[in-house]
Amino acid sequence: MTLDNKQGDPAILSALGHLSSTWTWGRPPRLLTITHRPPQPAVPTTLASGIGSQTAADLVDQWIDKCRRHRGLVDVQRDLGVDAVGVAFETGDQHVLYAMDRSGVEYLVESQRSSPARSVAGANLGGQALDGLAEQLAELTWRLAGWAAPTAGARIRDMWPKPGLVDLDDDELHDRLAADAGYVRLLAVTSIDGLAALNGTSAALSSPGDQRVYQAVKRDADVLLVGAGTVRAEQYGPTPLSALQIARRRSMGLAPYPTVAVVSRSLDLDLAGPLFQRHPGRHVPPRPIVITPAASAASIDPALAERADLVVAGETDVDLALAVQQLRSRGHQRFICEGPSLAGGMARAGLLDDICMTITPQLLAVPGPRITTGPSGPVPATDDWQLQRSLIDERGNLFLRYLRLPR
Repeated sequence: MTLDNKQGDPAILSALGHLSSTWTWGRPPRLLTITHRPPQPAVPTTLASGIGSQTAADLVDQWIDKCRRHRGLVDVQRDLGVDAVGVAFETGDQHVLYAMDRSGVEYLVESQRSSPARSVAGANLGGQALDGLAEQLAELTWRLAGWAAPTAGARIRDMWPKPGLVDLDDDELHDRLAADAGYVRLLAVTSIDGLAALNGTSAALSSPGDQRVYQAVKRDADVLLVGAGTVRAEQYGPTPLSALQIARRRSMGLAPYPTVAVVSRSLDLDLAGPLFQRHPGRHVPPRPIVITPAASAASIDPALAERADLVVAGETDVDLALAVQQLRSRGHQRFICEGPSLAGGMARAGLLDDICMTITPQLLAVPGPRITTGPSGPVPATDDWQLQRSLIDERGNLFLRYLRLPR
C-alpha cells in the first residue's frame, strides 16, 4: 500500500483493499459511498449496481444526473456523513476500485486474477485511462459528500444582516459571497489600522478564515486581474484547486482555472516566477494575459510573448477601462482584482462594482500601503458604497462585502 503522507486517509485505502480481496469476478460495476468516523474503520456501502451492459462511467453519469435533478437525494447522502465516493468495475482481466474523498484525494486499488492488488492514494492516478472517470467522480463526490471540514481557526458565521449561530459550510459561504456575472470585484485584506501589506506582501495579514473566503470568492471568477507589483511581491501564480473545486467550476460552465491577467506598464515581470511555469495535472491553467500600453508592447521580450497572451490597452499608460472592455470581448464576465495600485486605478476609473474585504484583528502601527494606492494629486474616487453582508470567523477576522450604489 502506498499513501502520500500529506494526503489521503489510510483507513479508506484499507477498506478498498479489503473490498478488492473479496470481489467476485463477473459482477457489474458498483457505485460505493465510504464513511469514516475515527476510531472506527472506514465503511464502504453499495449505493447502486450497474444494469446490463452499463459501464462504470455510465453508472457514475447516471447518478450525477440524479443529483442535479433531486436535491433531496444529495441531502440524504450528506446527512449520512459520506466522506468518499468510489466505483468498482472490471476491465479485461483486471478489477479496479477507484474512489475520491472530499478533499479531492484519489484512491486506486488494482488487482488481477493471479497477482496481488496494488493500492495507492494521491493525485492524478491511473493516467489517461482514468481521466474521464476522474472528472465524473469529482463532481459526484462534491454533490454527495460536500466539502471537507474547515481547518482549525477557519469556522465562519453570519454577522449581518442576520447573525448566525451555525458554522457555514463551503457552499453556504459561497452563496453569501456570490457575485452577479459582469461584476468587477475587488478582493483585499487589511489590518485594523488600514495596512494592506507588511514587508511588501499580505501574507502576515492572512489567516485560515481569510484563505477560505479567498477560495470561495475566486470559485466563480473567470479572470483574475492583478497588478504587476503584486505578482512580483507575492510570487503570484495560479491558485491550487482540488478536483472537487474544478468539478464545480466545470458544472457552472467555467474553465477549470481562471485566467490571470497582469497589468504592467513596464513589462518588468519575472519569467522564472510561478505564473509563467508549466503546471502538471489533468487540468492546466490557461496562459496568462499581460495587459500593457502600446509603447511597451512595441519592445516586448520574445520570451514573454511565448509564455503569455498580450493585450494592448492605451498608448503610454494602461487604459483600464479599455483593458476591461477587451477582456469582456474575450468572453470574460466575472472579474476579481487584486493589488493596491491596480485597485486604486480601478476605483478612480469607476470600474469597481463589488468589494470583498477582510479586516484582520491586528494593529501594526507601521507605515505601508492601504488597499488602494495611487499617485498624489488625482481627484478622489466618488462612488458611494453600501454594506451588503458581514461575516466573522472564530479568530475575530471580519469579512465585509460592499456593493456600489447606483450612480
